Amino acid sequence: MEITNGFELTTAITNIIILIVSIICFIKVRRTLWKFFFLCMIIDSFLGTIAHGIVMNGTINNIIWAVLAIFFTFTINTLLCIFLRLKFKHIFILSLLLSILLGIQLLLNIDFILTFTFYVLLIMIICTICILKRKNRMMYLIGFLVQLIGGIFMLSKVNIGVLNYNGIYHLFMALTLVFLYLGYRKDD
Repeated sequence: MEITNGFELTTAITNIIILIVSIICFIKVRRTLWKFFFLCMIIDSFLGTIAHGIVMNGTINNIIWAVLAIFFTFTINTLLCIFLRLKFKHIFILSLLLSILLGIQLLLNIDFILTFTFYVLLIMIICTICILKRKNRMMYLIGFLVQLIGGIFMLSKVNIGVLNYNGIYHLFMALTLVFLYLGYRKDD
């Protein structure tokens, strides 16, 4: 087993930062949907650390990315269910539909990242509309703004020093999680 280097290694390290933040938030939250959201983030960041941090053969790498894509769908759909006040079962229904769409794109060699990015943007818009109706909304809105800025860095594929666009995005994601947790604390 060999450790990666360069941008891949720093991206793996930024995944570890997300992992640590997610574990802390998971321990501190009490509500089931929030616990599931942070659990998904733990799994996402753990798998991301492996995918970016360890040199693997193509088949194993593809399997890890496929599992990671499935957990991405759970993560984003859990957030949607939290803010729309939907039930736990809706996470699985929405995630199954999105996974089927992404799977079809993968089989057709269509880049599913763009579809997922637009889906995340749509979810953020819907969640923001829901948040605007809440009394305690500032931390959530700051978190979503931070996420939007991170997404812009990722889509622009900007590199800064030892961080490429993935690593930069991960740092914004860790900060987003902190603000989502702070919003949860005000709501709780």
